[in-house]
Amino acid sequence: MSAMSGPNDPVQLSTFFDYESLDRAQRQVIQEHTGEIRKRLRRSAQDVWEIGQRLADVRSRLKYGQFLTWLKAEFGWSQRTAYNFINVYETFGDRFAKLAKVDIATSVLYQLAAPSVPEELRTEVLQAAASGQKITHKSIKSAIKQSKQTTNTASIAPETQEPAVKKPEIITVIPKSVELANPSRAAEPEPELEITAGWYQLGAQHLFCGDTATPSFVNAISQAKLAIAVTAEDWAHDWLIDQVDSVVVLPQEKFTIGTLKELLGLLSRTGDTVVFPWLPLPEMIATAHSLGRLVYAGDPSKQRCQRAIAATGLQVQPLASEPAVTLAG
Repeated sequence: MSAMSGPNDPVQLSTFFDYESLDRAQRQVIQEHTGEIRKRLRRSAQDVWEIGQRLADVRSRLKYGQFLTWLKAEFGWSQRTAYNFINVYETFGDRFAKLAKVDIATSVLYQLAAPSVPEELRTEVLQAAASGQKITHKSIKSAIKQSKQTTNTASIAPETQEPAVKKPEIITVIPKSVELANPSRAAEPEPELEITAGWYQLGAQHLFCGDTATPSFVNAISQAKLAIAVTAEDWAHDWLIDQVDSVVVLPQEKFTIGTLKELLGLLSRTGDTVVFPWLPLPEMIATAHSLGRLVYAGDPSKQRCQRAIAATGLQVQPLASEPAVTLAG
């Protein structure tokens, strides 16, 4: 099977992705995007932006789980590689014309597009590049580090002037075979609420139905005490290292509510903000809520979000916009 990306430019598509499972209109659009992405792999700043635009559109058209399969079949890419492109597109969407005119390394572009980078720094770097200044990977890495140090210093109360605490590395936890307080998985309640993509407030808790590696989720999170990331998918959440004191990564097949309770008890206290970038078990928000934690959680699966909402028993209210960052402070 092949698709035409131009009048005389046939593109050979991978036989490892099941295009026949898509309807005709979706198949045609995705095959066209595939060809155009391949043509632009020389990766100038403009090409990176346009690849990201096409990847984002393909992602929006495929069902949950299909996007990663398509990436691996057509390009051999991980999810993180794809999100480098998508972040550039989503971050610099309204500045495409300026981006196309600057000479800037793609590695620098990926760094600038990271959700944790301040907007002021992005503007400063693009202005410098537009004026002809050479922007290197080393210089932008130093600028980002200095910007984060300045932000941490500014957040210290004048009365204490205590030094900022160094962020720990991501903790990968493989639970031992021990008897947990509640190792059995509770029955999943049937969802009653039909929801769409976006933010929902459940009492004092917050749930995002969508991709938690995107700015829509990242920008709503202020400094949190703990993040518990449970997923079988590729990791695309490096931003957590900058915004969370402790990050625990767990394999999905090893995760239980008993494990969750133990981690919350060990690494956080009542009143702390915790982040769940995925919700493999519907009781996660309810469990953290019962222990007095403030939760910011999300998942790209609407079914998982529905079950998580039902499991809390809390009144749900759709939010017209992102929750105020001050709510997590």
